[in-house]
Amino acid sequence: MTLTIFEICDLARFAGLVVDERGIEDMDTELTIEPCPVIGVHDEPDGTLHYAHIAYLAEYPDEGVMPLGKAERSRS
Repeated sequence: MTLTIFEICDLARFAGLVVDERGIEDMDTELTIEPCPVIGVHDEPDGTLHYAHIAYLAEYPDEGVMPLGKAERSRS
């Protein structure tokens, strides 16, 4: 799923959060949210962890990911 920052702000408000849009330069920036890869996400110093979902900048998928939520389990 790919959402713009504007859509994410709307979703946050729907969830009851207060959103401060000051300092957001481009509300059209797209973030992609998808299931965590089976291999997990490498996180220093904890090693490889698995999450339900990850997010990354749609335009720059090779720039790294942001794990979402708490780690579910470790995998070697």
